[in-house]
Order: sequence, then C-alpha cells, then structure tokens
Amino acid sequence: MRIFNFVEGAWPRQGGVGIGCVPKIGLSLAANGVRVVLVSGGPPTPGYEPFVHESVSAAAQKRVGNGTFGIVSLPSWGKYALAPSILWRIGPAIRNADVVALHSVYSFPVLAGYILSRVWRKPYILWPHGVLTPYMRRIGWRKKWIYDRLIARQMLRGAAAVVCTGASEREEVDSLHLSQRTVVIPHGISLKSFESLPPRGDFRAKYLRNHQGPLLLYLGRMAKVKNLELLIAAFARVLRAVPDARLALVGPPDPAAYQATIDGWLREYGVAEQTVLTGPITDLRAKQQALADADLFVMPSHSENFCHALFEAMAAGLPAVVSDSINYAGEVSSHNAGFALARDPDVFATKIVELLNNSDLRREMGSNARGLAGNYSWDKAGQRIGLTLRSVAAGIPLPSELVCGSAPMLEPAP
Repeated sequence: MRIFNFVEGAWPRQGGVGIGCVPKIGLSLAANGVRVVLVSGGPPTPGYEPFVHESVSAAAQKRVGNGTFGIVSLPSWGKYALAPSILWRIGPAIRNADVVALHSVYSFPVLAGYILSRVWRKPYILWPHGVLTPYMRRIGWRKKWIYDRLIARQMLRGAAAVVCTGASEREEVDSLHLSQRTVVIPHGISLKSFESLPPRGDFRAKYLRNHQGPLLLYLGRMAKVKNLELLIAAFARVLRAVPDARLALVGPPDPAAYQATIDGWLREYGVAEQTVLTGPITDLRAKQQALADADLFVMPSHSENFCHALFEAMAAGLPAVVSDSINYAGEVSSHNAGFALARDPDVFATKIVELLNNSDLRREMGSNARGLAGNYSWDKAGQRIGLTLRSVAAGIPLPSELVCGSAPMLEPAP
C-alpha cells in the first residue's frame, strides 16, 4: 500500500520545528509494511534530514522495516508554507497512491495535497493535529473564517476519515458537524528510549552549576498556546515556599521573537535568576539527561493534542502537573500520575509545592506515570493507522474499535 503525506515544513531559524509527530507516523507505518512518502513544504523536522531525497522515486525506495519511508522537501515561502512546485513535481506521482494523508488544515502543502487527491480521485484522510480546538480557532479567526467557508469545510466533509488522537479531539471535530467519519488513534512514543535514563547530574552540571535543589521541567515549543506566563507566575509563588527550587524551560521559542516576551515575564515575576532557558534540545541523549535530573514535569498549555513531551516525561517516571484543558489530562488524573489543574497560578503553585515537599508522593505518581505511558507506543499507533488506511483504500467501513472509542487503557490507579 502506498500513501502520500502532505505537511508544512519546519523553519528552525524562526523557531519552528514543524509538526514533529508526522515523520514518526510515517516511520510507524513503514515498520508495518506501508510504502510512505512525506511531502514537506519547507525543511523537514530537525533530525529527519537523512530521509530527505530529491525525487519521489528515490524517497519511495528508502527501506524502513517491512515498508519504505522517504521525505521530499520542496522550497516554500511565508507563514502558510507556499510551495507551488508541489503541484507539478508531486502531482503525477499521486496517480500511483492508494491513499493521501493531509496533516493539519491551514497550510499550502495540505491544500495542494487536497487538490491533487481530487484531481486523481484518491481517497484522503486528515489529521487535525489540534488546530480545531476552540482556543486555536480563535487565533487569526478572521482569515480562518474565510478559508473555512471556501475550502476547509469541504476538506473535512470529503475526508474518508478524520484521525483524532483522543476522545476530546473527536468531540471537538464532531461539534463542528463537518464529518461523520472520525477515528480515535493516539500517537505514541519510543518507550525503550526512556526506560533507562543516564545517571543524574549531567543536565544540572551543564545548565545549573550542579544545583541540587528541586527542579521543575518544561519541555516543548515555547509558543503562545503553551501558556508559559502562568507557569512563570506559578513558579514565583513556588519560590516563596521552596526557595531553592529551579525551573528549566527546554525548547525553542516559536516564533523566535517570542523569546523577548518570555524574558519579559521572567523579569516581571522576578524569577530570571532561578530559571534556565536551554533552547532546543533535539538530541535524544540530551533530552534523557534533562528528564533524569528533573523532579517533576509541568505543562500549563491552553490546549494540547497528543503531548509527546508529557508522555515521554511520564515514561521516564516523572509525575506531571498539567492544565485540565489538554487532551489526556483526564488520564493523568484518573491514573494518579500527577495533577490536572485549572489554569490558575495559585492552583498550579499549590500542587507543585505539595509534590516538591513529598518525595513519597512523587515516587508513587512517577511509577503510575510510567505505567500510563506504557500504553502508548508508535508500534501500536502504526498498526491502528495501517488498519484505517487499508479500510479506506478498500472502500470498506472503518474499524469499529477505532470508531467506537480510544485505545484500551490501564485500569485507573486506586
């Protein structure tokens, strides 16, 4: 089976890293025997450069597992990754595709993939990747209002399947009444990468002058949706109770100019000296070192689709303090893997202090977090996505177990 994926690229110089899970989706499918070509308007997600090829034919021959996976990266311009060469460089190859996959909604590469699927009459599936949450729909709503009525609504209605990563995202999609063909397929993480962490101390030695006090870790893009002002304000309150606590913000500002805003908050709340900003850490070993040295993971986002950083932190045995507005917040709470909280600095600070002052509770929640994360692997995700693709390609009903609900979960911790 052959599948062509369309996605906007990354812009590292501007702080953008692209939709980082898309190459992982492609690799998980290739491991299950699918022939995958990823068409990127702009540079690929950092770390996946070895998979980039000049032509579709070369990309389609890159063996991975029982299938193939290759990336064709084409030049693009502007915020919406305008890459018109997709239409003539990729178009002829689509006649050999079994299914087209569109990743997100508001970018030119996705629009190009949609047009090509219609031209060649190929079925397509669509991953919203969180852009249909109420919070995200409010950002740039005037432009989106026009695009929605001209294109996006037809794109959603025509999809053979809309792939949601959780029940909450499916509820958001269903509330728009634009698709009756939704499936729930959680993303995954590379569990083996976090089962054994390096010795504690390397991250602190590099960034914190070997500071031995409690360490809070935020890992991910630093963008407006991440609600970092709440975290910084909460950290200022934490310091009143735990003066030797430190905060590590690990990840790139997105866009790059957002760094000035973050710096301003750190000065405003008086925590600049107690906070370290590492910039992006894409190397696996460096990420493992950060997780090994942290005492808990914090994620105050307004919304999150499938938060890979959260699940990686839980797989490393870190308890999580997250906002209750993100997908899988309910699982964090029901499995006693951390706290899912209202987006309020005082509430966040109270629970962070509770965890920092109770090592037994941290260990208990960390153990539960590791068990919860164990449910989510790319191998399982690839199998479920492959099952959906085969159903779409064959024109048969979507898998009932994916239409009816999410992946099987562990029993909630007592």
